Amino acid sequence: MKSFKSLMSEEKLTEAFNFRPKDDKEIKANPAIPKDWQPFLIDIFKMFGETVVFQTTGKLNKKGEISGSALAGKVRPDEWFKIKTGKRKIGSGFKMEFNPKGTSMTLTKQYGEWDYSINLVAGLGSGVKGPSGAQWESLITHQYNILNNEPDIDKNAAKIANEFYPVYHEPALALAKAFKKELSMTTTMTQFGASTGKLSALWKKHGGTNATPKTDMYTSNYNISLKKAGGSQYASGTAGETLSTFHAALEYMGADGKSKAKIKSIMKSIKDNFEKIQLDMAKGELADLDAGKAVGGNIKKGSKIYRKGKGNKPDQAWSTKDQDEFKKFKDTEQFHKTLNDRIKKDLSVEKEPEFRKWFLFEAMSGFKKFGGSRSTSSICVTFNPDDGTVSKINVTGNGGSKGLSGDTPTLSKELIKKSGEIKLYSAFKSSGTRPYSVLRAHKEQTGDMLVDCTLDSLIRDQIMLDEDVKSLGLNLTEEVIELDEIALLKSVYSKMKNIGKDAKKWVSGFFKKLMAQVNKVLSSIEKLGKRMFEGLFQFLGIEITDASANVPSELADFVNK
Repeated sequence: MKSFKSLMSEEKLTEAFNFRPKDDKEIKANPAIPKDWQPFLIDIFKMFGETVVFQTTGKLNKKGEISGSALAGKVRPDEWFKIKTGKRKIGSGFKMEFNPKGTSMTLTKQYGEWDYSINLVAGLGSGVKGPSGAQWESLITHQYNILNNEPDIDKNAAKIANEFYPVYHEPALALAKAFKKELSMTTTMTQFGASTGKLSALWKKHGGTNATPKTDMYTSNYNISLKKAGGSQYASGTAGETLSTFHAALEYMGADGKSKAKIKSIMKSIKDNFEKIQLDMAKGELADLDAGKAVGGNIKKGSKIYRKGKGNKPDQAWSTKDQDEFKKFKDTEQFHKTLNDRIKKDLSVEKEPEFRKWFLFEAMSGFKKFGGSRSTSSICVTFNPDDGTVSKINVTGNGGSKGLSGDTPTLSKELIKKSGEIKLYSAFKSSGTRPYSVLRAHKEQTGDMLVDCTLDSLIRDQIMLDEDVKSLGLNLTEEVIELDEIALLKSVYSKMKNIGKDAKKWVSGFFKKLMAQVNKVLSSIEKLGKRMFEGLFQFLGIEITDASANVPSELADFVNK
């Protein structure tokens, strides 16, 4: 194989696709083309004529050496299209090979004892730009409407498209035919043309700001989101957009009724945690045990708790599980941490098929983002102007815009299958150190509270309303102000013991009444429908602080537009 760059001289370097020969003489007269390369380029020129433009040099590196391909060419898109579709035959003696993606072609031919080769791509050369994404929309729309005998139904699309004829006529016509066939379309098409859509309150509330419509063109049956073939392997959207999409997916899950098991799981976590506190209290006052005092036949030795043996039997150490429980609830704030950790695990929806499908549906359609308006897409189409082909992903059941309705639209099988390929992540945190106070402040500011209490406020109110607490005249003013809810509960427990009250019986009854209230609130949250998770987060005093999503390349442009 003969290397073109080894024959070049530095003073003749120009880095541009700007050599447009009009005949053989110009090739022979170009000082940048060595004499033994001239027959090869003349044969290329005879094959493509003025539709080819050459770059005859590569780039200089720091050592003054030529690097990269020193000889390359761009073939006008209409000619390139003919090659890719088999309408244009390559000249005799040439070997043709495309790269794996089909975006470049190498032509090789033997002259004497040497093989000469050139790399070609589709293009117009330096200083001339092809259609942008929006201009391809115009080209496809115009050619499609011509097929439907309504060439000027979208006058603006026709005006823009005409600027790119005849060079892009054949690729645009082929794409229009592919649209008609693949989507079984019969009615005229309109290029949407809106630069921004109206974002919903839900979207803005959670930080989403990208108002670019999902829809690029539409017919009476389809809202079409369009992208050109190609793209990166994986891509992720902005934090605000992903977080808004996350909340939208939770709304779908709340509305479809299949997620009520989550409420039951949360209910069990709360109940289990309360039972652990009861167990903790039943084993004696932790402060006493921690100080080395014997409580209920138990005593602390070193870092472990032992149950005193009867008679001559040795003291028996608590089980590892019970020792862990002692350490876990030694700090009153550990209740919140333990409960929150369990709840976060219960709410970990990233890997659940139901959540993933709704997340992808919203990301590709923008249904909740744009409130189901024209900006919402029902089908996603990828087009390849090099060979005039299109591929589609139905978003709604059959890709039709009529499917963009209701709280839980019907999703396509393709979308549900592809949802298994996305990678999701989310992070939760408590919305404040005193959710009760946060609740009251938020209520005054926005009036958008779905529940009239939080879990912490229920505990506090239950203590203050408890008949035993009232009848004993316990002075809790200082504790109410200073302590968190679990610390307050333990303070009451201690006071009960100090005045000879059966504290164990009291705390057991307290939790029974409290769980009745918790169950009542969670039952009402179950009935919130699409806002079920929003109400649940308010009650638990937690919020999603971060969310991210990675999607495969064929979906990325649709998701992130």
